[in-house]
Amino acid sequence: MNIKRILTWAGLTAGSTLALLASPAGAAGISFAPFSFSTDFTGNNSRGNILLNSVTTTDSATSALGTSYGSFELVSGANIIHNDAWRGGDTGAASSDMGREATIGTRQEFATNASIVASLGNLNLSSIIDTEDRGSFIIDLFFAKATDRFFFWERGQNSKLLVQALDDAGAVLAEYLLDSSKSDYAGFGIDTHEIGYTQKVGAQGLWLNGSSTNRLRVIANGSSFNGPDFKVAGAAVPEPATIAGTVLAASAAAAARRKKKAEAQA
Repeated sequence: MNIKRILTWAGLTAGSTLALLASPAGAAGISFAPFSFSTDFTGNNSRGNILLNSVTTTDSATSALGTSYGSFELVSGANIIHNDAWRGGDTGAASSDMGREATIGTRQEFATNASIVASLGNLNLSSIIDTEDRGSFIIDLFFAKATDRFFFWERGQNSKLLVQALDDAGAVLAEYLLDSSKSDYAGFGIDTHEIGYTQKVGAQGLWLNGSSTNRLRVIANGSSFNGPDFKVAGAAVPEPATIAGTVLAASAAAAARRKKKAEAQA
């Protein structure tokens, strides 16, 4: 089924129409900005667990946000609005896949909300959502806490994924069409049950400039998207108490330096 018809049936919008995804659309003053990052991980077996340790931004556009992130918001809920039906073989769209020897994640062709969370709600980068090349889906992903930075990994570096940030009412704040052919190599490859050989994984980030959200809508629209096989995590935002503690510690350190300098000059 064509995604435009699905959206009409569901009472949804994707900016204007999904035919013109090159131009991001959304709320006034809010937009997605792409950025590059490197991935630090544990595991060198493409069939096993590839555990995410941290990411580091590698472009200047997001340097003001901080360059390294070692804590993450993981997917904690999902709502499948549409997913092409699986009827055996290479049919359907989104499904749960994992490394052939991995122990974290799940494998399930007939995707459910629970299986989507089982695939994305962990730090194993070989635990992914696999999409058939001609498949179409619309899935809402929920995070426990809102953030403005999201990290995406895509197996194959050869597909597209439309990402929308939604507000609490489900309105689109911003959208961006990720093209993994333009992504940076993440430094590892994975060999999952669905694909019988190792494929490289690419990495791309999205910064929600002007807002934050705990809800993303991800969309694939048939053969033109070529079946995105992806993982996503958000950057954990420090608690207010943590921020306050950091500020107080910095202030105390600065005061100590001033006192020491004054004593030295006395």
